[in-house]
Amino acid sequence: MPELSADALAPWHDFYTLLGTGAATLIGAMFVVASIGTGILTHERSAETATFLTPTVLHLSTVLLACALTLVPGVSTVVMGMLFCAAGIIGLSYSALIWRRTQRRELELVDRLWYALVPVAGYGAMVAASILTIEHRAASLDVGALALVLLLIAGIRNAWDLILYLVAQNSRRL
Repeated sequence: MPELSADALAPWHDFYTLLGTGAATLIGAMFVVASIGTGILTHERSAETATFLTPTVLHLSTVLLACALTLVPGVSTVVMGMLFCAAGIIGLSYSALIWRRTQRRELELVDRLWYALVPVAGYGAMVAASILTIEHRAASLDVGALALVLLLIAGIRNAWDLILYLVAQNSRRL
């Protein structure tokens, strides 16, 4: 298997720039989502916020920060691998917590899939990519890209789901 070289990230520059820009834009959109839900996202509904809104922002923030890290010149592959590993383990733990929270609610399977299971796959791939990075394997770039794309897609889907839910709730209040 080919080894990961210091110059291996250069061809990925535009990919990580695009992914990071998309994640940053969606984080901004989540502030719009939160403002749409000002009458709904109350203290009494903080459990819903912690189960649906916060994880979506966290997944998008993970993508943004991971993309930023890959664009920093001179970061060693070992340091990058360790940071990705830590982020992946924290993300896996957090996604397990979200999975438990979704189990307590009457949700459709598709919501459980997108709010909990797809992020688990993304963070699991992130841990795998980090191990490959530490071992200087070129496959780490593909696995890392897969991890971030899964988290970004989950963020896009969940942000859209939240917007539709909050708009529907606001129209019921009118």
